[in-house]
Amino acid sequence: MGLWKLDRDASSWRDETVSYAVGKRSLSELWLLVQHIDAVHGLYYFLAHVLLAVRDDGVPTLRVLSVLGTLTAVLGVRAIGSRLGDPATGFLAGVAFLCVPQVQFYAQEARSYALVSASVVWATWFFVRALQDDRRRWWTGYAGLLLLAGWLHVFALLVLLAHAVTLWRGGHLGRLGRRWLSVIAFVGCAVAPLAVVSAGQASAQLDWLGRPGLQDWLGFAVPALVAAALGRLLRRHGGDPAGAATLPLIGVPLMVVPAGFLLTVSVVHPWYVDRYVLYCMSGPALLVGGALRHWQLILRAEADPARRRRRLYAKAATACAVLSALGPWYWQMRSPASRTDTVESYWGLTVSAPGDPEPVLFEPARRRAWILARPRSFGPLDDIALTRTPAASGTLYGVEAPPDVIRQRMLRHREINVLRDRPGQPQDNTPAEITKRDVLRRHYRLCWVIPVNGGESAIFIRRDAAPTNPLCAPGRDIYS
Repeated sequence: MGLWKLDRDASSWRDETVSYAVGKRSLSELWLLVQHIDAVHGLYYFLAHVLLAVRDDGVPTLRVLSVLGTLTAVLGVRAIGSRLGDPATGFLAGVAFLCVPQVQFYAQEARSYALVSASVVWATWFFVRALQDDRRRWWTGYAGLLLLAGWLHVFALLVLLAHAVTLWRGGHLGRLGRRWLSVIAFVGCAVAPLAVVSAGQASAQLDWLGRPGLQDWLGFAVPALVAAALGRLLRRHGGDPAGAATLPLIGVPLMVVPAGFLLTVSVVHPWYVDRYVLYCMSGPALLVGGALRHWQLILRAEADPARRRRRLYAKAATACAVLSALGPWYWQMRSPASRTDTVESYWGLTVSAPGDPEPVLFEPARRRAWILARPRSFGPLDDIALTRTPAASGTLYGVEAPPDVIRQRMLRHREINVLRDRPGQPQDNTPAEITKRDVLRRHYRLCWVIPVNGGESAIFIRRDAAPTNPLCAPGRDIYS
């Protein structure tokens, strides 16, 4: 499933090009970067650096890492389901997790989220083993996987809130609370340096996020309600022995607590994105696996052949309906249009004569990510606002000049190719971005626009040159 259309029609999007471009930097440049920004992804960038040193087929090379991470997570869900139920429960839970659309989406994403999910899921498996058998090796494995998950992404440690609820609801605090707290203390101390650095970078790194909208709340509420309903069903029919680790006891908190906590915090500090807590989808998957196994046993126990046949047909029809609904969704996820933008659509939009670099302006500056992975595809560019390159400055998108310098540089050019977001997108209100928009509005005329997936190339001609430029002919459609 993960390897199907892995190259997405030879396309990538800006976050993936950042992963690729940063992974191609030297170790000293990587170290300089994480001191300024993106420390939370530092370990993933190091893994990308190692992988690209072994084999470099572009962004798809890093997607293979996510496919392997998703495979590992699926096997982890299967292992938990088998431990809390039986092998059939584990198999059905693994298939359910694989079918979750978000899991399929990030299985082909050159970012760290599939690896984070794998680490959290296997940490949960060790947690389950520790609940059932209070031996040191299970706690050691639990601590090690949590440490890996925390260094891959700090928000992975929100799973500890779910595990705390499991301990409390299962009545394990008195028996295992001390050991669990010692694990938390160890992991907290080990991840604290990354957490402190990441917190200092959060304002610059997450300033593009807004507070959760209706779509975010619905995206959380629907699977949470499904998990709660399935948990209640399994408790009613399967019993909930005191002190035992069960599917509802593990699955419901895993779905509800980390994502719910991050959403609530994001009302004040906007930090929520569903991919940050992708691992929460393992909770509903475990419960779906348990419910499917329960219904399978009911079907097998049915003595009336006719009634058993009708139930079997109903289940087969339900399965076909679900696959019919999800199939087009899976196909769409593997198309270039499934992502925010397509970096390759910008190739060829800058045309430079030999020895005459084309003046280019990125609006906002972080859209410079469009050229990071394959700068040679754009030819020689005169990046008007740039003073220090991303690699040299230890940043993701480079360092731009002060507003006055940007203004002077812009006014030197009769024509500027502005690579920018499509109209209607939120605008950055930094002094540099305000200056760019002000100079273009006062001194230039928009004469030609080439829209592409996720952005556009806008050709601005200086007003004193516009009357003689054929692109600015009166009545001409600027989109023609």
